[in-house]
Formats: sequence, structure tokens, C-alpha cells
Amino acid sequence: MLTLPLILFIVMTELSVGAFGVLFLLDWRNQVKRSFLITYTIIYLFLTGLTYLFQQGFSNAQLLNTFKLLDKGWTSYLTPSLLLFLLLMLPYAFFLLRDKKAGVDGKVEERTIVSRTRILRLVSGGLSLLAGLITLFVLGMIYRPLASTSLTGVFIVGGFFAAALALGGVMTAMWLGHWYLVTPALSEKPLQFAAILVLLGILAEVLFAFTGTPATVAQSQTTPVVSATATTAATPSPGATIKPSDVPTVTPLSTGAIGWLRILVAFVLPLLLLAFILKLIHGRSFQSATGMLYLVVVLTLAGEAMARGLFLIGLQ
Repeated sequence: MLTLPLILFIVMTELSVGAFGVLFLLDWRNQVKRSFLITYTIIYLFLTGLTYLFQQGFSNAQLLNTFKLLDKGWTSYLTPSLLLFLLLMLPYAFFLLRDKKAGVDGKVEERTIVSRTRILRLVSGGLSLLAGLITLFVLGMIYRPLASTSLTGVFIVGGFFAAALALGGVMTAMWLGHWYLVTPALSEKPLQFAAILVLLGILAEVLFAFTGTPATVAQSQTTPVVSATATTAATPSPGATIKPSDVPTVTPLSTGAIGWLRILVAFVLPLLLLAFILKLIHGRSFQSATGMLYLVVVLTLAGEAMARGLFLIGLQ
């Protein structure tokens, strides 16, 4: 239970950085409507603010330094990098509101109008995305000591970036699919682009998952759990149910079973669904594609939560 706030913070950070990153790429490619950019920039700004507040309460440097296996040389950089990511989103949102010609309105992408406001918006957005990527790197370096080897540590750090692309990409793609329901004349290219980013993120996760297994997971699979038995039995209260001493305590699922469930939920099912989604997008069946994107959002979030739970097993 001590690691549950860490799991939630990691997932929130990956989601915040990845979602804003994909949104910024869509803005840079000039492929979506201005109203979509404004709406979800505000939503992601709010999400990042919640992530920062959660980090201050449950994943600050003082709390992280209490865990023996974490790299304490990097914990002090987590707060400033995350705060910088949040603060740089503010000028991006400001210049987006100022730029009345941002985004597209027609079925095909319009010619990009280069203006000073657009340049300032893209520069501030690019700097914000860079700060977000630095935050993911710092987060990966903090948890890198959980790796069994130095090479495994590289893959563990890369796993944070892959998860951010998968989580953030599918969230933005799902919202974008919703936008097609009210503006069906839009080109299918931005939704196709976002879906491909999600596909690449999940494929990268598959690579890092099988090459960056933490040492704590390996130890939990090979080390038996020994529970201490009290020498004296307490007097049960009247009406209390007494468990026989010879009945073993069985956990609902073993670590290996959760690992296989994670593979099914986070990799197999999303990849199959994304294959159908890309086909539906190509045929402009946006309503069906959006419904499947909802499923991929749930699967990727659940899979990442299980992955981080397995990742932090044995953290001391």
C-alpha cells in the first residue's frame, strides 16, 4: 500500500506529458481545429496541475528519499522539472487563445499561416514538451536502481517515454475521435496520425517490458514469502470467526499471473484493437473507431497500473 501513491503519480505524469505532447504535435502539423486545441490544452493544463499537487503530497523528494533502492541524487530535480512543464504550458495556452487563425476549418489542411503569435506559441509549446520529457527522464533515473544491470536500467528509463506516448496518445486520439462526431468533415489524417503514435508507443512498451525487467520483480518470483507465526494466540472475542491454524493464506493472483494478465491487457488486446481502428479510420467510420478507442484507453491505463505495480514490487 505504501507504493500505491507512487504508482498513481507515475501514471499521471506519463499521461500528462504524453497527452500534451501529442496535442502539441497535432498543432505543429496544423491538422485540427482551433476549438479542439483550446479545449484540451485547458484540460491538460488542469491535469498537469493536479499531477504537480499530487507529487507535492505523495512523491516529493523527502518521501522518495525514504526508499533505500531509489537514486537519491535525482529526487531533488523532480519537482522543478514538473513545475517548469506546468508553467510553460501557460504561455502556450495564452498564445493559442490570442491566435485566431490557429488550426484548420476545412476537410483538408489549410496552408499554415506563419505569424509571430504562431511562432511564439510553438516555441513555448516546444519548451513545455521538452520540460515534460526531462521530467520523464528524471523519473526514470530515480527508479533506475531497480534494474538488475546497467543495460536494463537504460530500458527502464526508456519505458517511461514509451508509456507516456501510449497513454497520452490514446487519450488525445479518443478525444479527437469524439470531435469527429460533431465535425465529420475533418480529414482523417490527424486521427490516423494519433493512432499510429499509440501503436508505436505500445510496440516500444513491448520491447522495454521484455528487456527491462527490474531486479525486484525477479527476486519476488524466486524468493519464497515466509510469514512469522505468533507463539501465543490471542483470546478471540465472542462471536468472532476463528480460522484454523492449518489453513494456508492464499493470495488471489501470483506475480506471474499478474504479469501474463498485464501482457494481455496492455499489449495483445490494444494492438488488435488498433489494427481495427486504423482500418475504420481509413474507411472514415469515426464513430466505431471512437468506441474502440474508449476500450484502448481503459486497457492501457489498467495495463500501465499493473506494470508499475509489478515494477515497484519489493521497493524498500
